[in-house]
Amino acid sequence: MSFPTEADFALIKIQTADGPPAVFTQLCGIESVSINRSANMTERYRRDCAKMGRPGQRKLRSTGTSWQISGNGVQNIDLEATYTGALGVLKNYKIELYRDDDTDAGELLGTYEGTAMLTTHNQTSDQNAEGSTLEITLEGQDDLEWTVAP
Repeated sequence: MSFPTEADFALIKIQTADGPPAVFTQLCGIESVSINRSANMTERYRRDCAKMGRPGQRKLRSTGTSWQISGNGVQNIDLEATYTGALGVLKNYKIELYRDDDTDAGELLGTYEGTAMLTTHNQTSDQNAEGSTLEITLEGQDDLEWTVAP
């Protein structure tokens, strides 16, 4: 029997100091991560000249690709200055995917790296809830590079 290799959790890290080596700080508290990649396109419809009475057929043309990362979890006040300083600014990010292997750190499967802008930083504090929550969105620029763990 064969099963897919799957990640059990992901960590988002933001570059907080230039190097070498560059320093990346984990956005501790972000517990759920979504990585979304899209092919952007235009469409047009063309009729067959021999069958002008029939509807046209759709033709697609890729105009580029884009990526976005969203994360949510609990608010970590210790990182408030990091989030505030990153909002609306291009920064380097790493998204590390891990398998839970019953160790403290987990097994690193690979890392996505790219330049992105923090465009959304939503905090919710509710006296009747158990703690405060946080949602973030990163809009990517250029490529999101994948590197398999050694």
